[in-house]
Amino acid sequence: MTGERQGKLSPYSTLIEQLKSHLTENNGDLSLLTNVPDKWEKHGNLLLLPQGSFEEWSEYAGTELWTLVAHSLGGQRLALKGEISGPKRRPGATLLLGEDSWVTHREHGIDYSFDITKSMFSAGNLPERGRMGDLDCSGETILDLYAGIGYYTLPLLVRAGATHVHACEWSIDAIHALNHNLEANKVSERCTIYSGDNKLAVAQNGSAAKALGTCDRVMLGLLPSSEDGWPLALAALKPEGGLLHIHGNAPSGGEEKWANSVVEQLSEIDSRKVELVNLVKVKWYSPHVRHCVLDIQIG
Repeated sequence: MTGERQGKLSPYSTLIEQLKSHLTENNGDLSLLTNVPDKWEKHGNLLLLPQGSFEEWSEYAGTELWTLVAHSLGGQRLALKGEISGPKRRPGATLLLGEDSWVTHREHGIDYSFDITKSMFSAGNLPERGRMGDLDCSGETILDLYAGIGYYTLPLLVRAGATHVHACEWSIDAIHALNHNLEANKVSERCTIYSGDNKLAVAQNGSAAKALGTCDRVMLGLLPSSEDGWPLALAALKPEGGLLHIHGNAPSGGEEKWANSVVEQLSEIDSRKVELVNLVKVKWYSPHVRHCVLDIQIG
Protein backbone atom coordinates (compact mmCIF):
# COMPACT_ATOMS: atom_id res chain seq x y z
CA MET A 1 0.00 0.00 0.00
CA THR A 2 1.35 3.41 -0.94
CA GLY A 3 0.45 6.65 0.80
CA GLU A 4 0.28 9.84 -1.27
CA ARG A 5 -0.60 13.50 -0.90
CA GLN A 6 -4.41 13.65 -0.97
CA GLY A 7 -5.49 16.92 0.69
CA LYS A 8 -5.41 18.70 4.02
CA LEU A 9 -6.88 15.74 5.95
CA SER A 10 -4.47 13.23 4.44
CA PRO A 11 -1.72 11.49 6.44
CA TYR A 12 0.78 13.60 4.53
CA SER A 13 -0.87 16.82 5.68
CA THR A 14 -1.01 15.53 9.24
CA LEU A 15 2.71 14.74 9.04
CA ILE A 16 3.54 18.23 7.76
CA GLU A 17 1.54 19.89 10.54
CA GLN A 18 3.18 17.73 13.22
CA LEU A 19 6.66 18.37 11.86
CA LYS A 20 5.99 22.09 11.61
CA SER A 21 5.00 22.17 15.29
CA HIS A 22 8.07 20.12 16.18
CA LEU A 23 10.39 22.52 14.36
CA THR A 24 8.68 25.58 15.82
CA GLU A 25 9.04 24.25 19.36
CA ASN A 26 12.74 23.58 18.75
CA ASN A 27 13.46 26.84 16.90
CA GLY A 28 14.14 24.78 13.80
CA ASP A 29 14.37 25.77 10.15
CA LEU A 30 10.92 25.48 8.57
CA SER A 31 12.47 25.15 5.12
CA LEU A 32 13.16 21.53 6.08
CA LEU A 33 9.45 20.88 5.44
CA THR A 34 10.15 21.05 1.70
CA ASN A 35 12.19 17.83 2.01
CA VAL A 36 9.49 15.67 3.61
CA PRO A 37 8.58 12.58 1.54
CA ASP A 38 4.99 12.48 0.27
CA LYS A 39 5.06 8.77 -0.64
CA TRP A 40 5.77 5.68 1.42
CA GLU A 41 4.93 1.99 1.69
CA LYS A 42 2.86 0.53 4.49
CA HIS A 43 3.33 -3.07 5.58
CA GLY A 44 1.01 -3.75 8.50
CA ASN A 45 1.94 -1.19 11.15
CA LEU A 46 5.37 -0.51 9.65
CA LEU A 47 5.96 2.49 7.38
CA LEU A 48 8.81 2.17 4.87
CA LEU A 49 10.15 5.54 3.71
CA PRO A 50 11.92 6.16 0.39
CA GLN A 51 15.70 6.09 0.33
CA GLY A 52 17.18 9.44 1.36
CA SER A 53 14.15 10.60 3.37
CA PHE A 54 14.95 13.10 6.16
CA GLU A 55 18.64 13.27 5.21
CA GLU A 56 18.71 16.98 6.11
CA TRP A 57 17.06 16.37 9.50
CA SER A 58 20.14 14.80 11.09
CA GLU A 59 20.15 17.11 14.14
CA TYR A 60 16.59 16.01 14.99
CA ALA A 61 17.05 12.30 14.19
CA GLY A 62 16.03 10.06 17.05
CA THR A 63 13.14 8.31 18.73
CA GLU A 64 11.08 11.49 19.19
CA LEU A 65 11.16 12.40 15.49
CA TRP A 66 10.63 8.86 14.25
CA THR A 67 7.69 8.33 16.61
CA LEU A 68 6.11 11.56 15.36
CA VAL A 69 6.54 10.47 11.72
CA ALA A 70 5.21 6.95 12.27
CA HIS A 71 2.15 8.03 14.27
CA SER A 72 1.30 10.83 11.83
CA LEU A 73 1.19 8.28 9.02
CA GLY A 74 -0.84 5.76 10.99
CA GLY A 75 1.94 3.34 11.93
CA GLN A 76 3.86 2.09 14.94
CA ARG A 77 7.18 1.19 13.34
CA LEU A 78 9.34 3.06 10.86
CA ALA A 79 12.07 2.04 8.44
CA LEU A 80 14.12 3.61 5.67
CA LYS A 81 14.78 2.04 2.27
CA GLY A 82 18.38 1.49 1.22
CA GLU A 83 20.29 0.45 -1.88
CA ILE A 84 19.45 -2.99 -3.24
CA SER A 85 22.82 -4.71 -3.55
CA GLY A 86 24.56 -7.98 -4.34
CA PRO A 87 23.46 -11.00 -6.36
CA LYS A 88 20.96 -11.89 -3.62
CA ARG A 89 19.45 -8.38 -3.90
CA ARG A 90 19.63 -7.46 -0.22
CA PRO A 91 17.39 -4.44 0.36
CA GLY A 92 19.67 -2.45 2.68
CA ALA A 93 16.69 -1.11 4.64
CA THR A 94 17.24 0.33 8.13
CA LEU A 95 14.82 0.06 11.05
CA LEU A 96 14.38 3.53 12.60
CA LEU A 97 11.62 2.83 15.12
CA GLY A 98 10.67 -0.49 16.66
CA GLU A 99 12.55 -3.66 17.52
CA ASP A 100 11.09 -6.11 15.01
CA SER A 101 11.68 -5.81 11.25
CA TRP A 102 9.39 -8.74 10.32
CA VAL A 103 6.24 -7.57 8.52
CA THR A 104 3.16 -9.04 6.87
CA HIS A 105 1.84 -7.44 3.69
CA ARG A 106 -1.58 -8.53 2.44
CA GLU A 107 -2.73 -8.11 -1.16
CA HIS A 108 -5.14 -9.97 -3.44
CA GLY A 109 -6.08 -12.17 -0.46
CA ILE A 110 -2.49 -13.39 0.01
CA ASP A 111 -0.23 -12.79 3.02
CA TYR A 112 3.43 -12.06 2.26
CA SER A 113 5.61 -12.03 5.39
CA PHE A 114 9.30 -11.11 5.34
CA ASP A 115 12.07 -9.21 7.12
CA ILE A 116 12.33 -5.78 5.48
CA THR A 117 16.05 -5.59 6.29
CA LYS A 118 16.81 -8.94 4.62
CA SER A 119 14.33 -9.44 1.76
CA MET A 120 13.01 -6.96 -0.78
CA PHE A 121 9.38 -6.41 -1.71
CA SER A 122 8.30 -4.12 -4.55
CA ALA A 123 4.93 -2.43 -4.07
CA GLY A 124 5.10 -1.39 -7.73
CA ASN A 125 4.82 -5.03 -8.84
CA LEU A 126 1.33 -5.39 -7.34
CA PRO A 127 -0.46 -5.43 -10.76
CA GLU A 128 1.88 -8.14 -12.08
CA ARG A 129 1.40 -10.31 -8.99
CA GLY A 130 -2.33 -9.82 -9.48
CA ARG A 131 -2.07 -10.77 -13.16
CA MET A 132 -0.31 -14.02 -12.31
CA GLY A 133 -3.02 -14.84 -9.78
CA ASP A 134 -5.70 -14.22 -12.41
CA LEU A 135 -4.30 -16.92 -14.70
CA ASP A 136 -5.94 -20.33 -14.92
CA CYS A 137 -3.11 -22.72 -14.07
CA SER A 138 -5.23 -25.66 -12.92
CA GLY A 139 -3.44 -28.92 -13.67
CA GLU A 140 -0.14 -27.16 -14.34
CA THR A 141 3.34 -27.87 -13.02
CA ILE A 142 5.37 -24.66 -12.80
CA LEU A 143 9.03 -23.81 -12.21
CA ASP A 144 9.87 -20.53 -10.48
CA LEU A 145 13.60 -19.98 -11.01
CA TYR A 146 13.82 -16.91 -8.75
CA ALA A 147 11.15 -17.49 -6.13
CA GLY A 148 12.23 -15.04 -3.42
CA ILE A 149 9.66 -14.90 -0.62
CA GLY A 150 6.99 -16.19 -3.02
CA TYR A 151 6.23 -13.08 -5.11
CA TYR A 152 4.78 -15.18 -7.95
CA THR A 153 4.84 -18.67 -6.44
CA LEU A 154 2.10 -17.68 -3.99
CA PRO A 155 -0.35 -16.14 -6.52
CA LEU A 156 0.11 -19.14 -8.81
CA LEU A 157 -0.71 -21.56 -6.00
CA VAL A 158 -3.30 -19.62 -4.00
CA ARG A 159 -5.29 -17.95 -6.78
CA ALA A 160 -4.31 -19.44 -10.14
CA GLY A 161 -4.72 -23.04 -8.90
CA ALA A 162 -1.39 -24.49 -10.03
CA THR A 163 -1.03 -28.18 -9.20
CA HIS A 164 2.60 -27.86 -8.13
CA VAL A 165 5.35 -25.22 -8.14
CA HIS A 166 9.07 -26.03 -8.05
CA ALA A 167 10.60 -22.96 -6.36
CA CYS A 168 14.32 -22.19 -6.63
CA GLU A 169 15.93 -19.64 -4.32
CA TRP A 170 19.45 -19.10 -3.00
CA SER A 171 18.89 -16.56 -0.23
CA ILE A 172 18.46 -18.32 3.12
CA ASP A 173 16.49 -15.33 4.44
CA ALA A 174 14.08 -15.46 1.49
CA ILE A 175 13.68 -19.24 1.88
CA HIS A 176 12.79 -18.77 5.55
CA ALA A 177 10.09 -16.27 4.54
CA LEU A 178 8.91 -18.47 1.66
CA ASN A 179 8.43 -21.49 3.94
CA HIS A 180 6.49 -19.31 6.38
CA ASN A 181 4.32 -17.88 3.59
CA LEU A 182 3.50 -21.26 2.07
CA GLU A 183 2.35 -22.48 5.48
CA ALA A 184 0.44 -19.28 6.29
CA ASN A 185 -1.42 -19.42 2.97
CA LYS A 186 -2.04 -23.19 3.31
CA VAL A 187 -0.33 -24.25 0.07
CA SER A 188 2.94 -25.75 1.34
CA GLU A 189 2.00 -29.28 0.26
CA ARG A 190 1.91 -28.12 -3.39
CA CYS A 191 5.36 -26.52 -3.46
CA THR A 192 8.88 -27.92 -3.39
CA ILE A 193 11.71 -25.53 -2.49
CA TYR A 194 15.24 -25.97 -3.83
CA SER A 195 17.94 -24.05 -1.98
CA GLY A 196 21.02 -22.75 -3.75
CA ASP A 197 22.06 -21.78 -7.26
CA ASN A 198 19.29 -22.77 -9.67
CA LYS A 199 21.88 -23.69 -12.33
CA LEU A 200 22.98 -26.50 -10.05
CA ALA A 201 19.55 -27.42 -8.73
CA VAL A 202 18.00 -27.85 -12.18
CA ALA A 203 21.07 -29.51 -13.68
CA GLN A 204 20.92 -33.11 -14.87
CA ASN A 205 21.87 -34.49 -11.44
CA GLY A 206 20.66 -31.59 -9.31
CA SER A 207 18.04 -31.68 -6.59
CA ALA A 208 15.43 -30.23 -8.96
CA ALA A 209 16.39 -32.35 -11.98
CA LYS A 210 12.98 -34.05 -11.80
CA ALA A 211 11.47 -30.79 -13.03
CA LEU A 212 13.31 -31.03 -16.37
CA GLY A 213 10.91 -31.64 -19.25
CA THR A 214 7.85 -31.65 -16.97
CA CYS A 215 6.76 -28.02 -16.65
CA ASP A 216 3.91 -26.19 -18.34
CA ARG A 217 5.17 -22.76 -17.35
CA VAL A 218 8.38 -21.15 -16.05
CA MET A 219 8.72 -17.91 -14.10
CA LEU A 220 11.88 -15.83 -14.63
CA GLY A 221 11.33 -12.87 -12.29
CA LEU A 222 14.88 -11.55 -11.99
CA LEU A 223 15.99 -7.98 -12.69
CA PRO A 224 17.77 -6.41 -14.44
CA SER A 225 17.94 -9.57 -16.58
CA SER A 226 17.06 -13.25 -16.25
CA GLU A 227 19.07 -14.23 -19.34
CA ASP A 228 21.27 -16.68 -17.45
CA GLY A 229 18.17 -18.71 -16.63
CA TRP A 230 16.77 -19.01 -20.16
CA PRO A 231 18.47 -22.33 -21.09
CA LEU A 232 17.25 -23.87 -17.82
CA ALA A 233 13.73 -22.59 -18.39
CA LEU A 234 13.58 -24.02 -21.90
CA ALA A 235 14.90 -27.38 -20.67
CA ALA A 236 12.29 -27.47 -17.91
CA LEU A 237 9.33 -27.12 -20.29
CA LYS A 238 7.56 -30.20 -21.57
CA PRO A 239 8.71 -31.45 -25.01
CA GLU A 240 5.55 -30.01 -26.55
CA GLY A 241 6.41 -26.63 -25.04
CA GLY A 242 4.75 -24.19 -22.67
CA LEU A 243 4.93 -20.60 -21.45
CA LEU A 244 7.82 -18.47 -20.21
CA HIS A 245 7.22 -15.30 -18.19
CA ILE A 246 10.47 -13.36 -18.65
CA HIS A 247 11.15 -10.23 -16.58
CA GLY A 248 13.74 -7.71 -17.70
CA ASN A 249 14.63 -4.06 -18.11
CA ALA A 250 14.12 -2.24 -21.40
CA PRO A 251 14.91 1.33 -22.42
CA SER A 252 11.89 3.61 -22.62
CA GLY A 253 10.57 3.58 -26.16
CA GLY A 254 12.58 0.48 -26.98
CA GLU A 255 10.41 -2.10 -25.24
CA GLU A 256 9.23 -3.81 -28.44
CA LYS A 257 12.75 -3.92 -29.86
CA TRP A 258 13.96 -5.52 -26.63
CA ALA A 259 11.09 -8.05 -26.74
CA ASN A 260 11.95 -9.04 -30.32
CA SER A 261 15.62 -9.47 -29.37
CA VAL A 262 14.63 -11.83 -26.56
CA VAL A 263 12.56 -13.91 -28.99
CA GLU A 264 15.53 -14.08 -31.38
CA GLN A 265 17.90 -15.19 -28.63
CA LEU A 266 15.51 -17.87 -27.42
CA SER A 267 15.14 -19.13 -31.01
CA GLU A 268 18.90 -19.58 -31.17
CA ILE A 269 18.84 -21.71 -28.00
CA ASP A 270 15.78 -23.84 -28.76
CA SER A 271 14.61 -25.34 -32.07
CA ARG A 272 10.94 -25.15 -31.12
CA LYS A 273 8.75 -22.30 -32.30
CA VAL A 274 9.11 -19.14 -30.16
CA GLU A 275 6.23 -16.67 -30.19
CA LEU A 276 5.71 -13.44 -28.23
CA VAL A 277 2.22 -13.53 -26.76
CA ASN A 278 2.23 -10.45 -24.56
CA LEU A 279 4.42 -7.52 -23.53
CA VAL A 280 3.60 -6.03 -20.12
CA LYS A 281 5.08 -2.72 -18.98
CA VAL A 282 5.13 -3.16 -15.20
CA LYS A 283 6.73 0.00 -13.80
CA TRP A 284 9.68 2.36 -14.09
CA TYR A 285 12.84 0.68 -12.83
CA SER A 286 14.88 3.87 -13.07
CA PRO A 287 14.70 7.03 -15.19
CA HIS A 288 14.15 6.01 -18.84
CA VAL A 289 14.33 2.29 -17.98
CA ARG A 290 11.18 0.21 -17.68
CA HIS A 291 10.59 -3.11 -15.92
CA CYS A 292 8.78 -5.32 -18.44
CA VAL A 293 7.45 -8.87 -18.59
CA LEU A 294 7.27 -10.99 -21.73
CA ASP A 295 4.80 -13.87 -22.01
CA ILE A 296 6.43 -16.17 -24.56
CA GLN A 297 4.93 -19.36 -26.00
CA ILE A 298 7.38 -22.13 -26.80
CA GLY A 299 6.42 -24.93 -29.20
